[in-house]
Parts: sequence; structure tokens; C-alpha cells
Amino acid sequence: MSNKEGSGGFRKRKHDNFPHNQRREGKDVNSSSPVMLAFKSFQQELDARHDKYERLVKLSRDITVESKRTIFLLHRITSAPDMEDILTESEIKLDGVRQKIFQVAQELSGEDMHQFHRAITTGNWLYYFLAV
Repeated sequence: MSNKEGSGGFRKRKHDNFPHNQRREGKDVNSSSPVMLAFKSFQQELDARHDKYERLVKLSRDITVESKRTIFLLHRITSAPDMEDILTESEIKLDGVRQKIFQVAQELSGEDMHQFHRAITTGNWLYYFLAV
């Protein structure tokens, strides 16, 4: 065995000599410096954009799920008396979908929609353009 390996059979890395719970010695970061203030504002902007993206993803998934449920509900129509109840129920579900589409439109108003195009599924884009 070489001297680098030690008794455990693994090489000791350079950073193993530093204590894990302590920062390396250096200058303290001044939280009121212009650079830190700029990074704080960038952090807030990116966090807000990420939150909006996640809300859009959730709304898009909800729209897709409710749309599929409505389609499956409409596939269950077998007779004329049954049709009225199912159509009434499907209209209620579609109203919920329309509300979610309106929420997507509100989230995207005033925004560059290309920044969030991956958050919304393709089928929802048609609804978005019709809702706006």
C-alpha cells in the first residue's frame, strides 16, 4: 500500500482535512453590498418565475385530467334517458375546465408566453388563445 491510501484502502481527499461544519476562513460577506443586493433581487425574480411555472404545470395537468374525465363520461351515453343526466354532468365538468383555462390566461397575462410554453400542454394552448 502506498502512503496515500492509509489503512482503510482509500485515498484521502484534499477537502477531508477541512472541518465539515465550519466555513473556510475568509472575508465575511457583506449582505448590504450592491452585488449581494443584486443577487437577492435576481433570486426573488427567479423564485417568482419558478412558482408561476409550477402553478401553470399544475393547472395544465388539472385541465388534462378533467378533460379526459369529461370525454370518458360522454362515452358512457348508451340511451336517450341516460343522455340528459350525463350531458348535464359533463357541462358542469367543462365549466370547471373553463375556469382553470381562465386561471391559466390570468397567469400568462402580461408575460412572454414563450417563457412558459413547456409548462402548458399542447391541447391547452388552443384553449388559452380562445380564452384571451
